Amino acid sequence: MRRALVVSCALAVVLGGLAACGSDETPNPIRTVAPQRTASSASPDPDIYKKGKGCDLLTASERKSIAGEKLDTVTPGLVIRGALQCRWVRTLSTPRTIILRVTSQERRVWVKQLPKLIDNLTVSGRADSKYSGRLQAIKRAAVNDPKSISDKEACEYFSLFVEISQSKKNRTQGILVQGTQYGDYTISWQRCSNGVHTELVYEEPGLQVSLALAQAVIRLGKAAHRRALDQLG
Repeated sequence: MRRALVVSCALAVVLGGLAACGSDETPNPIRTVAPQRTASSASPDPDIYKKGKGCDLLTASERKSIAGEKLDTVTPGLVIRGALQCRWVRTLSTPRTIILRVTSQERRVWVKQLPKLIDNLTVSGRADSKYSGRLQAIKRAAVNDPKSISDKEACEYFSLFVEISQSKKNRTQGILVQGTQYGDYTISWQRCSNGVHTELVYEEPGLQVSLALAQAVIRLGKAAHRRALDQLG
């Protein structure tokens, strides 16, 4: 069974306090974005990451700063067409290795995922009945007229998912610790602003969550998001 442990700046008892979570707002837990992916995931095109600009979202020194060693090998992962993506691993010899993945999507790409995200929220039982009408309206718009959804609205939907999951309003970023199929954990950070959604995921065998690690994930996530805004904005 997959394990999930949600951590946020509000849960100081878990991480010893996240005073450096960000000057603009406190990241909140998010459970509603893309499912966890591992080193065993395959891509339809093994070179698609290398051909794209997603690998420019993080520098070599930034990747080393979180992994403690060089993390330069690019390997395939689940591809989202139209998104900026890259996935680095320490080694290809085993699926249990250090993995760093970043994905940034502009609004026209991200809204295509809204119906599935809404279905997941509904099936999980996390969406209270008071949200049902709004969620179904968002789903209809995403299915029937996705071009009508503005950048501002797309990020408002993201904030709504956070509100539904964690009862926190007007939040645009969050951090999550989640179990993998190998019994390890990943830690991820997500943000939506100006119609661009970015997710950064770090996985390491025997991962131990700490304040320093959470701060590093947030720092790299913000750096990647800034570069994504430059590329996609």
